[in-house]
Amino acid sequence: MTSAAVSASSVTDWPRILLGCVIGAVLGLLLLGVILVAWWLGVARHDLQRLAPPEGLEARLEQAAGPTAFALTPIYVYDPDGAGRAWLEQAAPAWEARGREVRAVSAQADDGLERELDRLASRWAEPPRRPLILWRDGAELVLCRCDSVRARTQARQVLEAPTTEAEAAEAAPPVPPPSRRPRPQTGPSYPTLGPPPKAETAAPSLQDAAPASRATQPAPRLPGDPAPAARPSAARPASPASAPAPRRERQPRRTDPPEARRDAESLFF
Repeated sequence: MTSAAVSASSVTDWPRILLGCVIGAVLGLLLLGVILVAWWLGVARHDLQRLAPPEGLEARLEQAAGPTAFALTPIYVYDPDGAGRAWLEQAAPAWEARGREVRAVSAQADDGLERELDRLASRWAEPPRRPLILWRDGAELVLCRCDSVRARTQARQVLEAPTTEAEAAEAAPPVPPPSRRPRPQTGPSYPTLGPPPKAETAAPSLQDAAPASRATQPAPRLPGDPAPAARPSAARPASPASAPAPRRERQPRRTDPPEARRDAESLFF
């Protein structure tokens, strides 16, 4: 194949390579879009949102909800449909124990406030999500669109968290003290009179008992040694007078010839 043919074939392959790259990029972007949509619908849209409040919004909320109790932080609730009424009734006592008071906002008399709250309740092209809960945290307002279990759980955890160090110390579980084992008693538990108790005598060691055991063993007997004397037997109880006297046993006579005795004696002399 000539160089002209090789160059012509390479020129014809470039459109295919470019088309494959374009198709791969489009499929990758579609997959990335599906992942982002799933993440938004499942996680991100239910998270709490911190926002810088527009000028005069908090004053209008306080005016629509009415004055709060003394030394309590208000929680503004906008729920015209009553979708979260049961949940708010259950959560309100725990929030009040943390120094927060639930205040329902009625925006019927203020059209501008109602439009602002509807704008906050609907995000992007979504329909309004209520109940809408706002509370102050430092210099910002925290917004919760509490229409899902995840959003309500996050709002409950944040609002029921301790706000001061003293409350945090009380809420922390107590740390159990380290276990201490009792020390073994080496002496009497209380002082006693008199001389100290004598130490127990130690058992005889094996080295001390060894000579005694060797001393009690009889010496080996060699040929030609006289017969060992009979040990005196234990005293027998006295027999009655009518019983006959016991017979004395005779020593066995040696029947070996004198030559054998001389041979045995010559081994040692």
